[in-house]
Amino acid sequence: MRALYLEVLRMLLNTIACILLFAAGYNNDPQNPYLMILAIVMYLSQLIASAERRTTWNATKKKSDYREKYPKK
Repeated sequence: MRALYLEVLRMLLNTIACILLFAAGYNNDPQNPYLMILAIVMYLSQLIASAERRTTWNATKKKSDYREKYPKK
């Protein structure tokens, strides 16, 4: 359960950072599309990493089931 809280906190902080970076690119006098693109790429990589961690965690939880079904000979 503690890992879930840390994951939610990490997601919140990364989302805030991406929003601030996007706003910095949007609010410049000559709008800087590179900062906005960077913010979008950072947010997408955050979502992919979160899904990857979730997949790894689910696979780790099932490890004991696989050991019972397929014992070493």
